[in-house]
Amino acid sequence: MGAATSVSFFFVAGLPAPQGSKSAYVRGGRAVIVDGSSKVGREKHHNWRNDVMVAAQNALNGRATPFSGPTELEVTFYLPLPKSDPHRTRHTTAPDLDKLIRSVGDALVNSGLLKDDSLLYSIRAEKRYARGSQQIGASIMLFDDSDDEFVDREMLKAEAKKARKA
Repeated sequence: MGAATSVSFFFVAGLPAPQGSKSAYVRGGRAVIVDGSSKVGREKHHNWRNDVMVAAQNALNGRATPFSGPTELEVTFYLPLPKSDPHRTRHTTAPDLDKLIRSVGDALVNSGLLKDDSLLYSIRAEKRYARGSQQIGASIMLFDDSDDEFVDREMLKAEAKKARKA
């Protein structure tokens, strides 16, 4: 990560919920596609994405424009510590990290903070257990690397021009 022009950081309290696989069925002769396989899972996912969207909209209020260039995402999910094993350190059980990331990416776009999730060129993510006073939820940080992209492109153009002259 270079010198980011713009950074947005916020915490979302609540139980992180994955964006599950799609399920499809036919109703009245029409195909219907829904997220997740159960009504409870869809409801948890909907609530979590809404919580992320609201927090991202609040973060957008402090910005002049949404992230619309090369963007880095750092996210740490804080999940409940199992009572059966309070000494666990690595969160290696469900929910899947990639599905949690997908849920956050879509919520960032729906909030308007991120123009499109294809702009995320770098993602650093981890699942941790919430310990002590740490709240269950997620800390989310976005870095706008548009200036770095511009500088790097100009440098590569200059090198290519120099190579052509040689």
